[in-house]
Amino acid sequence: MRFLLTPRWLAGLALAVAFALVCVSLGLWQWDRRTARHAANMLITENYGQPAADPASLLPPGGELLPTADEWRPVEATGRYLPEGTVLLRQRPLDGTNGFHVLVPLLLDGSTTTADGATGDGLGRALLVDRGFLPSGDDAGAVDVPPPPAGEVTTVVHLRPAEEPYGRAPAGQTRTIDPAGLAGRAPTSGALDAAGAQLVGGAYGVLAEEVPAASPAPQLLPAPPVDEGPHLSYAFQWWVFAAGGFVGYGVVARRHAADLRAEAAGPGAGT
Repeated sequence: MRFLLTPRWLAGLALAVAFALVCVSLGLWQWDRRTARHAANMLITENYGQPAADPASLLPPGGELLPTADEWRPVEATGRYLPEGTVLLRQRPLDGTNGFHVLVPLLLDGSTTTADGATGDGLGRALLVDRGFLPSGDDAGAVDVPPPPAGEVTTVVHLRPAEEPYGRAPAGQTRTIDPAGLAGRAPTSGALDAAGAQLVGGAYGVLAEEVPAASPAPQLLPAPPVDEGPHLSYAFQWWVFAAGGFVGYGVVARRHAADLRAEAAGPGAGT
């Protein structure tokens, strides 16, 4: 087996080691994704079905991001929609169907903010509400948006943290749910100015119910899934591949050693 110390075979061993390191790293990455998914599922399970709370007790002040511990908590928010500030969230298909989410500011009753976003006398406080999904069909630029209920409405929404802004979108549309960014752009900015309101910057609500209900209305979004996905099986697959590299190297080395012994024995060996 001294041939294993030759440059050719040492290079092969180095290649097997490098392959194994890559596979182990990818397996650990999938393991970390599974761990993060498990933690997210635990949070959904704990928070999603809780009784609806008062928005004032959970909504973050100013532009502060919604704390992770409060994600998916339901709140009962009463107020009136500002339909002039409606924005369509693009590129969020549902069950394989292309379409938009309908984002509408809800001016909350009994809540005002000062200029720095703290609760107090001043501007009215509004929460961006994702009212649900509208299919777009083949034409992603054409969709009829049904209006929200007029006048006072009582809603139950599940709180989500604001998303990071990303890319550009056509007028009246957005690629991410970024309340702070939308508050500074038309049409949302105009609707907020007309109502004398300030939008909660670090959170938005996913609509679960509203009274009175609108008809027609966007399709309510389903509850978030709590499966852990394929990450665990993918992790083990990568680790098996890592071991497979060494197994393959060993098999090739044994065959080469057998060939060397046969050559050394000569053509008449074994007869």
